[in-house]
This record gives sequence, C-alpha cells and structure tokens, in this order.
Amino acid sequence: MGKKKREQAGAEGGLAARPVGGMAIARDWPVYEALLSTGWEQPGALTTILFARRSPTSGKIAAASFLVDLGCLGVKSAQVKLHKDVNEYNAGLRAHMLSVRPMERADPNLVAKIIFTGVNYAANLGFKPDPIFAQAELLLLATSPETCGVEVPTGGEDGKPFFVNGPYDNVDKVMAQLMRAVGVGNFHYMIQGDAAALNLPDEVLAQFEQERERPRIEG
Repeated sequence: MGKKKREQAGAEGGLAARPVGGMAIARDWPVYEALLSTGWEQPGALTTILFARRSPTSGKIAAASFLVDLGCLGVKSAQVKLHKDVNEYNAGLRAHMLSVRPMERADPNLVAKIIFTGVNYAANLGFKPDPIFAQAELLLLATSPETCGVEVPTGGEDGKPFFVNGPYDNVDKVMAQLMRAVGVGNFHYMIQGDAAALNLPDEVLAQFEQERERPRIEG
C-alpha cells in the first residue's frame, strides 16, 4: 500500500491522516530502528513491534509500539512517546518492550507491512485499530511496505479468523461482529474465562469446548 493510499485509508476509517502536533513532527526523520517479536510469522501470532525515528538535528527519538493481532483484531494497542535522547529511549519504552518478550531488529518495510496488513485484515472484519494508531502510524507513512516480498499470514492455521480474548476485549461485541462478518463456523476462537456467563448464541457455546483447546501462538 503506497503512502497516499495509506493516508486515505486512515481518513476513511475515521482516523486523522494528518493530526496536528504529536508524531507529525517526526514522520520524515531517519529511521533509528525497528524491532519485531520473534515468531511473528506463525499463523495467528500476536506480534509486538517497536518503531523509532531520530531527529538529525536535536537527537530526539520518536517511538511507537504496536500490539498486532494478525489472527483477528489487527492493532489491539498502540503507544507513542517522544524521548529527549537515545539514552532516555533505551531506558524507557525500549527497555519495557524488551522485558515483555524477545525482539529482533527488522526491516522497517517489513514491520510496516505487518502492521498495515493487520489493520486491513481487521477492517474487513469490521474492527478498528486502537485510536492512538492515528498518531503511531505517522512514523510509518514514509516506509515502503509494498516493496517487501515477505508474506504476512493472517487468520489462524486454516486462514479463518482466530479470536483469542485478552483482558480488555469485549468478548460479546467481538463475537457478534465476527458472526455478522463471516458467520458461525467460519471463524475460530479461544475464550479465556467462563463462556457460559457470556451472552453468546447456543450454536457458538456448543463449539466452545472444542475451540478452547486450540493453541495460541504469541510472536
């Protein structure tokens, strides 16, 4: 997806393509680094990404982190922070991200492709990214994900949407949207918690026991 198309897609999805302030000042700074969690390429992976740009004049670091659900929901969360220098960045957001799970340096175009692929896949299912993505994506707009030849898998092992709820997901809402988008039997899920307490249709609850045993892969 080209730069202009990505900006247009953001605007059409209710996101501000060119918000004032924030990460807008850093959109054209040179890329400092891109970090990607290991195992991201496995179907249904939950992937973490850290993307940073550095000012060639002040040395400030503009960084954004992304939690990308390639199985269903796209960008589940995003954070942005402007650091005064490399030391503050290394001790702050970077250190936190590396403490959560192993990450490796990656091609900036690849990480941008992963992020936008996740956003587009989720959009086709009716899900929007974290609102902070409107700022975080500004650091990605000067990348060229369309030049990256690496395939980015979406959905679960069989290509169908695969939803695994996190602590902040509205399970009833997500399941209802999946049923509207693709229909019962055309997606997989693993619900953590008491499914019987949720407002789910009987045909969905009937599949719960067999679906809950499916493995979840974290990239």
